[in-house]
Amino acid sequence: MTKGMAILCMVVLHLFCRKGTDVYGTPLLWVSPGVPLAYWFGFYSEICVHIYSICAGYALYRGYTLFSERGRAYISSIHRLPRLLLNYWIVVCLFSVVGLLVRSQNNIPGSFNDFILNLFLIRSYNGAWWYLNTYILLVVLSPVLLYPIRKASAEFSVIGSLVISVIWYVLNRFNMIPAFPEQTILSFMFKEFQNLMSILPAVWIGAAICKGKFFDRINKKLKAEKNQSRILIVWILLFVVTNIIEKAVFVLPCAVLTFILFNFWIKPEWVKQVFLFLGKHSTNIWLSHMFFYLVLFKGLVQKALYPVFMLGFMMILCIATSYVVMAIEKRVLTLIQYYRNV
Repeated sequence: MTKGMAILCMVVLHLFCRKGTDVYGTPLLWVSPGVPLAYWFGFYSEICVHIYSICAGYALYRGYTLFSERGRAYISSIHRLPRLLLNYWIVVCLFSVVGLLVRSQNNIPGSFNDFILNLFLIRSYNGAWWYLNTYILLVVLSPVLLYPIRKASAEFSVIGSLVISVIWYVLNRFNMIPAFPEQTILSFMFKEFQNLMSILPAVWIGAAICKGKFFDRINKKLKAEKNQSRILIVWILLFVVTNIIEKAVFVLPCAVLTFILFNFWIKPEWVKQVFLFLGKHSTNIWLSHMFFYLVLFKGLVQKALYPVFMLGFMMILCIATSYVVMAIEKRVLTLIQYYRNV
């Protein structure tokens, strides 16, 4: 369910984290001149990447505890990557074909060389795809990256991760990180390192939450079942305070608190089903959503005018695309299995 919440935040972020002349559509509710209420939801939704990363860290560390040998857990994580890459390749090919049909101004698929470089994650038709390289690096390097969490206490890991995230933010904010010439191997490698560092504190926190059994410990004090109203009040306050402060440095702490509050919130059955459904399609929504408002079909979703309708329209387009991708993926996997058995 948490993945479903994270992907919803990603779409809301990209559509509505906009002020002034950059605002999409015709919002009806405004916090102040130039700032629609939808912007508050968009800014708060910057937690999306950190939520995904917390989930990844939690899952990776939990894998180590479920298997009797760490090597088996690592191999299990690595085995999931080919399926993810197949999913990505199908999306690349699908939208490349669509690009040929609609003759996009963004020149997709471009030259054959561009197409191949996109397949191998060296270039990107879509700005949201940066996380794929980073996630693959995270999984491949997970025994090394999670080593500090295995050795340190869970509490120290959380505090240390938050401190590192602040240091990394300051280094970026004041341009204290060296740059390499564009279009070079060094610039590509360093960019991947920067992306990995941007999510690593959240990954460590997710792993520490798992290691320290924080949910069990917090629940003993919080008694979540009896304090649902307080949980929702704290969540609303977190939403308001985050938008009043409006500082990117607080996004990770906000993501951690949201991750905990969301999982302690006892959801009605229909809400559970909605988030589970979004979680099921989350990878395809992530990989495809930017095409419908910015890349291939620039301005398409914005034609719905009002934020709620734009969000609904986006979800319809992305989920329809997801079913197409899943159907193709199923067929490809069937063919692979057939030829393996021949």
